[in-house]
Amino acid sequence: MSFCIVVARYNENVEWTKQFSNVIIYNKGIPLEGEYNEIFLNNVGRESHTYYKHIYDNYENLSDYTIFLQGHPFDHSPNIISNIKKYINNTELNIDFEFLSERILSCNLSGCRYHPGLPLKTTYEKIFNIKKEDMNWIFGAGAHFIVSKKNILQKPKDFYLNNVKILENSKNLVRAHAPDPIEAWVIERLHPLILN
Repeated sequence: MSFCIVVARYNENVEWTKQFSNVIIYNKGIPLEGEYNEIFLNNVGRESHTYYKHIYDNYENLSDYTIFLQGHPFDHSPNIISNIKKYINNTELNIDFEFLSERILSCNLSGCRYHPGLPLKTTYEKIFNIKKEDMNWIFGAGAHFIVSKKNILQKPKDFYLNNVKILENSKNLVRAHAPDPIEAWVIERLHPLILN
């Protein structure tokens, strides 16, 4: 069973990743010092852009399981190190998608009380190409999760490219100085729907 740990970094200290093998640091900030498997990306779309860019670029050779994390996951996942070890040491792991975030929140298409005003419904329609009046689901704050290759491959490669393009869309910037479209905050909430 193979694992890959994908870390979306801007300026965080990612020394904690050195205790694991098969880690890819997608760096949107200044270069790291030391030995890291580092890939540079433009600073757009927050961690969601990193995650879906990784999936799109590696669609044909994904690991059996991919763990997606922010550069400093400890705020939302204080036990992240022991939780990662629990997964990678489980030789009989058989899951599709699980949150590694320890703060699980509820959301629905008509609004999210933790971040009011997000265009949840329109972003859902852009991603899935279907209209829905409302639905409820849960998401992990901080966007830390593990997903199986089997689950990822249930959707075509172009589905993930569409997400990348949505997250690179500079016309929808939240603030003039921020490199992130508003969809970056929405998609953080939609990961369990996109990957399940």
